[in-house]
Amino acid sequence: MYGENLKAFLTALDVVKQDYICGFCGELCKDPITLSKCFHMICSQHFSILRNCPVCNVSLEGCNTFSDHRVEKCIESAKELDVIFKNMKSDELGSAKEPTKKGNASKTISKSTKESKNVEKVTRKASKNILSDKTNQATKNEMDSSFVSSLSTKATEKRNQKGETLLHIACRFGKMDKVMELLSNGANTNTKDYAGWTPLHEVVQNGNLDLVILLLQYNAMVNVPGQSNETPLHEAVRYNHVDIVKELVRNGADINSRNCKGETPMQLASDDMKKVLLDAANDVVHTQTVNVTLMSELYSKLDYEDIRVYCSSEQRKIINKLKLLAKHHSNLNIEFKFTKKVTHIIVDSDDNGICTSSIDILLGIVSSVWILSAQWVLKSTEEKLEPFEKYEVAGVGSKTYNGPKNSRYNKYKQLPGLFNGCHIYLHNFNTKYEITKSIIVTKAILTKLIMDAGGIVLRRVPNPESIPESEKLVPYHARKDGKLSNCAHYIVFKDIYEPMYNMNHLKALPVGWLIECIEKYELCEPLAYSYV
Repeated sequence: MYGENLKAFLTALDVVKQDYICGFCGELCKDPITLSKCFHMICSQHFSILRNCPVCNVSLEGCNTFSDHRVEKCIESAKELDVIFKNMKSDELGSAKEPTKKGNASKTISKSTKESKNVEKVTRKASKNILSDKTNQATKNEMDSSFVSSLSTKATEKRNQKGETLLHIACRFGKMDKVMELLSNGANTNTKDYAGWTPLHEVVQNGNLDLVILLLQYNAMVNVPGQSNETPLHEAVRYNHVDIVKELVRNGADINSRNCKGETPMQLASDDMKKVLLDAANDVVHTQTVNVTLMSELYSKLDYEDIRVYCSSEQRKIINKLKLLAKHHSNLNIEFKFTKKVTHIIVDSDDNGICTSSIDILLGIVSSVWILSAQWVLKSTEEKLEPFEKYEVAGVGSKTYNGPKNSRYNKYKQLPGLFNGCHIYLHNFNTKYEITKSIIVTKAILTKLIMDAGGIVLRRVPNPESIPESEKLVPYHARKDGKLSNCAHYIVFKDIYEPMYNMNHLKALPVGWLIECIEKYELCEPLAYSYV
């Protein structure tokens, strides 16, 4: 592996290493952890002394961290490859300066061949832990460009009555040439049809390994839940497609993701398949976590193409400046009421970027739109609009209530809405009810919030002893080991509700809990309510 191939590989290795650089110390991460608020990676030893993310400066108050032993393997492999190829590069330069003598030519060639084979063997082993889609910088740039292109054409992709795009259909019929043509023209690999299936679901169900590999090369996300929250891995296990199972898991598929019945691929697997799953989990070459920040950046760029702003601020100078900006930027349009067209909401915030919760903001969170401080309007000019990330609100009422950003990331990862799997009965909301001065709700408003967040509003009080089989689901966003992990039914009340149900599958909770869930964009544990 000399010459151009070595140069390409070293370039690719540098690209891979950048994904694992600690944002604080600038070195390859030691005991890496990922920050839940922004998904940036740092060494675990730095977390206790940081107040803000060293990369994006977001506050780490209330931030959780998570680690992945597979990422550690990737880092170790990157280090090992770095050492190997630094030595090879030195040897190559040395050999260039000192031509080989004729008498030692065969010996040198033999030695070089032997070393090359040893290095190749080590490289193959170590490279199993390196991201497979980064074999060289040019390929990476091409994939990123293709991803942006595929997202850009989402609005214009034609669908049939089932919501299927041409890529869905080509994948379902196994048309390799057609799939390659569509992908090269920017087809979106992650579009869902009206049933929730992506092109990756289609090829997995048909057992087409070649198309699975091709879609993964074009940034198909492996953990996107389809109908009944079935991931492609659920489907591969059900159909006993062993090679596809291996490929999906090696590319970051979660072997413990739950469908709407709470079943994981591991639980559905036979004993033989469980071994395949576990072996593949120890041989990961690509993790989805590494690409979350990349995905966010790419989507953010696309959000500039058609900016539809609803201004919640009542400051006259903000409204006037926004009108001026709209005149000078053809991609900026003002919406005078909150509709599905809105992509950005402008709100007033304090010096710390915290805004007061309101109905507009709650609607914006469940719709996964940008919620920006009014400072974005003031700092933008007739020549240039400021980047959204810099002015996204830091919290709703509190820095720990980071619903806007959590909701956006949920959309980027194509995950179900906040209340997916939840059946909610609104008790006695026949008149307006004031939660705070800025949040006055009605049954209609609460119903819209719940439904826009993927939940189901019940017309009758659920009977804890006769829940319909079709409603015995698990909430997608509940903590797997939490009190709501198997609770699909909720009674939301504004005053004390009798009886105060506290069962595994049914709970009665105040409306404040519902609002807090949205403000944080998480299915909050009901620990604050003593009777639960």
